[in-house]
Amino acid sequence: MARITGRYLLNRLLVSVVTVYVLATLLFVLLHAMPGSPIDSLIGPSMSTEQIENIEARFGLDQPLWIQYVQFITSVTVFDFGFSVQTLEPVRQRLIDRLIPTLVLFAPAFMIQYSLGSVIGTYLGWNRGSKLDFTGFTAGLFMYSIPFFWLAWILLGVFSYELGWFPSGSMVPPYTTSFDWLTAVVELLLHMTIPVLSLALVGWAGPMLVMRTTMQDVVDADYVDFARAQGYDEPTVMTRFGARNALIPVVTQAIIGIAFMIDGSVIVETVFSWPGIGQLLVNAIFSKDLPTALAAFYTLGVMIVVLRFFTDVVYTLLDPRIEFGGEA
Repeated sequence: MARITGRYLLNRLLVSVVTVYVLATLLFVLLHAMPGSPIDSLIGPSMSTEQIENIEARFGLDQPLWIQYVQFITSVTVFDFGFSVQTLEPVRQRLIDRLIPTLVLFAPAFMIQYSLGSVIGTYLGWNRGSKLDFTGFTAGLFMYSIPFFWLAWILLGVFSYELGWFPSGSMVPPYTTSFDWLTAVVELLLHMTIPVLSLALVGWAGPMLVMRTTMQDVVDADYVDFARAQGYDEPTVMTRFGARNALIPVVTQAIIGIAFMIDGSVIVETVFSWPGIGQLLVNAIFSKDLPTALAAFYTLGVMIVVLRFFTDVVYTLLDPRIEFGGEA
């Protein structure tokens, strides 16, 4: 049986920590390499030198560069990003307020696209060379080439502006401050339908194409023939013996899919005025709120690193032949 050793977990955890440290260092370099100062938007022409120095002290810019670096790394480790230049609120609180809407949008879209893509890829790969395989493969390539924002605008124009079935944006109806729980759930589902579809209808093609290819590789495997010889019906052979062994590359591709979806979610959140981290990032960039923008970049990067760590662990649940932490 597969087993995950403590040595393997420790190595993967160390790699993840180093990756996050490098990410934080790059953000610090970017912060100080950009022209001007992060607090330029707060400094007015009528301010005195003392007032400017007080602002610099509040944001820690009056210290030597190496002290700023140590303070920056120490702070981001506990997700303390200081204060927003735009609103003067703690950046961490702004991120927390935006994280849940992003997860509400991201999680169902991710589950739909990988469930749908894996199931369709399983059937196409198992029936390779058929008309169904050719049709599904062509449709997958077409959808994979469509930009998120283009599909988002198409769905928005058809189902919101033309048919009026779904709201055109935001997470809840504007100018409404209180709901009963049933109304809140219904409104949330209506508002998230088009954004989720915009992500899922493009993203399903990636896992489908990978699953289709790997299923074609296992169709003629000896263990598949042995399963048939044992009397298992064809659907059981396809799912239990074929699909399970073909899932490993799909899980690997999920990391790329996560980064791809995060990139797409930034665009989709902007199109639909969804109050998540993606929209916060875009607004911070346009308002030159560098602490908030860097914090959003850092948070999205940490999410990818954490998911990558858990994906490595999930391998053993999918393929019992893998032994983690074994000798090379």
